[in-house]
Amino acid sequence: MASKDLSLLGDIDEKVLECSICNGRLEDPKSLSCLHSFCLKCLKNWVQTNGKLTCPICRKEYPIPVGGLEKLAPNTLLNNLLETIKQHEVKDEAKGTASLCPSHAKPLEMYCTKCKVPICIKCTAMEHAAGDGKHELINIATAFNTFKETSEDLKKAANESIRRTENVLKVLTKNAKELEESKEASLTEIDNQVQEMVQIIKKKGDEMKKKVEANYMEEKKVNDVQITNLTKINSELNTIVRSLHQLLMSEPATAMKSSEIVLNKIMDEINKSEEIKQKDSRQINFIRNKQQIDLLKEIYIGNVTFKPVISIKEGDMMPREVSKCDDDIGNVVFKPLTIKVEDQPWGVAKYDDDCLLVSFWTNKIHKYKQSGERISKITLPSGVRVNRMYRMKNGNIAFSDWGNECIQVCNVNGHVIKSIGKGVLKDPRGIHIDEATNVIYVPYLRNGFVFMFNINSGKQLKKIGTQNEEHEYTDVALTKTGKVLVTDRGNHQVLLYDDKNQSLKVLINKGYEDGKVWYPCGVEVDEDDNIIIASYKQLQLFRSDGHFIKRIDKQEDGISDPKQLCIISHNPCMVAVANYLDKTIKIFNY
Repeated sequence: MASKDLSLLGDIDEKVLECSICNGRLEDPKSLSCLHSFCLKCLKNWVQTNGKLTCPICRKEYPIPVGGLEKLAPNTLLNNLLETIKQHEVKDEAKGTASLCPSHAKPLEMYCTKCKVPICIKCTAMEHAAGDGKHELINIATAFNTFKETSEDLKKAANESIRRTENVLKVLTKNAKELEESKEASLTEIDNQVQEMVQIIKKKGDEMKKKVEANYMEEKKVNDVQITNLTKINSELNTIVRSLHQLLMSEPATAMKSSEIVLNKIMDEINKSEEIKQKDSRQINFIRNKQQIDLLKEIYIGNVTFKPVISIKEGDMMPREVSKCDDDIGNVVFKPLTIKVEDQPWGVAKYDDDCLLVSFWTNKIHKYKQSGERISKITLPSGVRVNRMYRMKNGNIAFSDWGNECIQVCNVNGHVIKSIGKGVLKDPRGIHIDEATNVIYVPYLRNGFVFMFNINSGKQLKKIGTQNEEHEYTDVALTKTGKVLVTDRGNHQVLLYDDKNQSLKVLINKGYEDGKVWYPCGVEVDEDDNIIIASYKQLQLFRSDGHFIKRIDKQEDGISDPKQLCIISHNPCMVAVANYLDKTIKIFNY
């Protein structure tokens, strides 16, 4: 009879006392007028999510009682049933009621660790006999103790994971909100900037309109005076001509009395008309400044930049070091990632997403992971001295070879495919390849020229610049508009050469302060057409027009005698620097 009671209570527990929201046993049940009941806590969450009180089952809407959901009528029947079941569970627990084996109706006193199931004594001799090696049996209490210990460890790990996840969710939620706010603020600022520029241009336009109106009034005044005078003369002549005609029709004696007066008046008016010289016709024309229109197309109205959003996972290798924070979501301080290499580096180039090429003025090119691990090297023929490098899209590596005074192209196995510029280049340093046009640019260190070769044929196309031994060209890059950037270490400046207009100008002047350069040695152009310059103890970011944006490094980062630069990522923006004196490659986020 007791087993039937338990079975009945089990059915009631499953079918009647289950909350439709959480699918668990009802806790502090509250009933709606539709007679559907739910946990008070679940009902509160439901109202908070939906903004109103509706039945989760039949969707009927109810007003929220004054004083909150706690004021809903309790379901006495359900509370009594819950209390009855709890009492039976307490009694069963006190009696130590054991579960029975479904096959043998015996207590489940053993556990098979191989099959992961509790079993009875009969099972140990039959289905789970240990003799065949397929089963391993232990006491059920021992198994349960092991389970409890494992559960405690997993529960701690789970709670720690929940804590971390909640912290990350807080950060992500905060980031999402700030991202949207920054977007709206940026859009507003762009509108304000454009409006301000429009107002400036409109003001210029209004000034031009006033000038047009002034010129018009001046010219109109002259024309009006002439028109008035000529109209008056023409009217007088018409009157006198009519008088003359009447005299000619009269008798001679009468006509001759007035002839002299009429003739003199005609002569006077004719003389007056001849004195009025016809003024050259002038029109007002507005000549458009087409050059200014072209400049407007390239004008920078500002920069859109991203503040770094930090996502740190345990075990991840980040491209910068992160200082200790006071809490999980506090402020962090970034330092550049430093890769210690075995010699003083001259060149650095991106090999793939996680690997860099480093050269040391020898016949070997070394491969390093961004984590700092050296993984392999490429050995080139004896006599080669690799300076700066460029990884091509087809996988080949072009590099300036100081030993053979030329540009060499090799494959990843170190086999030299072609040589370019032999007999022409002396002491080649920087190198840049425009793979869209198959043109390779090489600055000549000592004479003020940048040579251009066809990468496929090796033929020299032209050289740009002017002969000047004071120049020391160390590196070269191209802007998005095809203009050539050259670092001139000898004169402490960065030059911009426009091959289309055949013009050369100083883009960045010499100086120790930010926005100036001293011994510039490396130059790169990023996807936003911003210019990165490595010079003595400085790594700086400029716009394509030479306007200073910011200092990328800090004094404590130790940029001393930088050589080649390479951009290794555009989102986030990351640049690697071959730092010669301290034998490191430094990677910066900017």
